[in-house]
Amino acid sequence: MKHSNLSSCLFGVISLTIAASSQAQNSLVPEQFGPYPVGVTSLQLDDHSRVDPETGGPRQLLTEIWYPAIDSASDLAPNKFSEFILRGAAEDFIEVAEEGLSGYREGITVAELDQSFENIAVRDVGVRDGEWPLILFSHGSGGTRFGYIYFVEHMASHGYVVMSADHTGNARFTFLDGKPVVSGGERAANSATDRPNDISFLLDSMIKMNAGTDSRFAGRVNLDQVAVSGMSFGGSTSINVLNQDARVKAGVMLAPGGPTMERKNPTTPIMMVIGTEDSVIGAAGNARNRNYYETSEGPRYLVEILDAGHMTFTSVNQYNPNYGRGFGTGTRITNDEPLTYIDADEAHTITAAYALAFFNTYVRGIDGFAGFLRENHYGDKIIFRR
Repeated sequence: MKHSNLSSCLFGVISLTIAASSQAQNSLVPEQFGPYPVGVTSLQLDDHSRVDPETGGPRQLLTEIWYPAIDSASDLAPNKFSEFILRGAAEDFIEVAEEGLSGYREGITVAELDQSFENIAVRDVGVRDGEWPLILFSHGSGGTRFGYIYFVEHMASHGYVVMSADHTGNARFTFLDGKPVVSGGERAANSATDRPNDISFLLDSMIKMNAGTDSRFAGRVNLDQVAVSGMSFGGSTSINVLNQDARVKAGVMLAPGGPTMERKNPTTPIMMVIGTEDSVIGAAGNARNRNYYETSEGPRYLVEILDAGHMTFTSVNQYNPNYGRGFGTGTRITNDEPLTYIDADEAHTITAAYALAFFNTYVRGIDGFAGFLRENHYGDKIIFRR
């Protein structure tokens, strides 16, 4: 009988050990959505150290923050698209947003997107206890702070706080002090300088919020674990941030396509993600990005998705799955033959998985993800180098 009880106890311990091991192993599969619900909030941040050339006032940035949320968020309805445009707080907000989005698909409406836009974050729900690492994300030229939802929510679900601002003057549209602002003008002309400074200002702002100026984030961010990421002009912005801000420890660049400074920090860990069939930056842009990887002297990774285009790295497929330039069909830049681009969900999974494994290894120092970074997990879909 005692032997039987001991056997039962041992079986229980073994079962629990196997279950714990299985759970740990699953947590190290970066394709999977993370264990935490996701929250999101919007706020305007004013940088009084810089002057807006069109208003004479401070440079202002409408900013989105995604974050790991409290458990009760799982039972709440997700954010609606209209909440990204401040619920149409002023009469012309929706009109301006729809005009901007019409560049992706004629006739698109905010009401339609309130029904179709896929995201899982819950608006203004509580921030989960803990000290979470920070990712600063920069959108592409003419993009928006919420145009990469697959990426930012994936990171937040794995325990990252992600900040992304509309780069005023270079965003498709934004809303500041109750007024819509579209791209162009003197602000746009200053974008190459303003953009990296915007990202550093987001970090400055989070330092203050973490210290108590915003009770929601007070003590919730590990400011020793900061990374940068961005797409297109935002990818180049990320390169420039790594050059100028030593507080940022690593970067993931998605199809960089803007001006960059002379490189000063070749040993910083980097990941370069590009699309072979990127008709926006073209073969020359891809060659430049491969060279950035090649000349890196620290930890470095190149993920090249063979049938991806420029827009593949955005969430524009939610506006128009046949937009082209990375969604639907197009023409190969390599030989001018017809092309069906890689499935958007598959490309987003590849991008987010490698980026998460990179961040967890080089920003957070979590054991177990380095193995994922050692090999190609997607066969002939990608070229992978390290």
